[in-house]
Amino acid sequence: MTTARNTHLSSAHARPLSAARPSTRQAHLGTGHATTDSGYIGKPTCDKCRTDEFVYLETYIPPTYRRDGSVATLGEVAYTCTRCEDFSAHSVPVTWTPPGWYLG
Repeated sequence: MTTARNTHLSSAHARPLSAARPSTRQAHLGTGHATTDSGYIGKPTCDKCRTDEFVYLETYIPPTYRRDGSVATLGEVAYTCTRCEDFSAHSVPVTWTPPGWYLG
């Protein structure tokens, strides 16, 4: 069985090319590059409160690995401090995972 192919091309059904969409934050997540504090790699801790006690994790993207086992991209985390309501996002060390996190 083969798929059908439309051999009658018509300009009436052609869609005009649209301009490229602007870059969004989602385009940078998972690239291993920090999205808020460029170049910062560390555990999620509020800079104002100096603790991770009030940290609420918004998103966590685990690191990716190459076939040889080396790290391709670092993990990324976005979080809010519920005490002072400060938001931050950055790359995390390969050894860090959220409490209770496991790949199953």
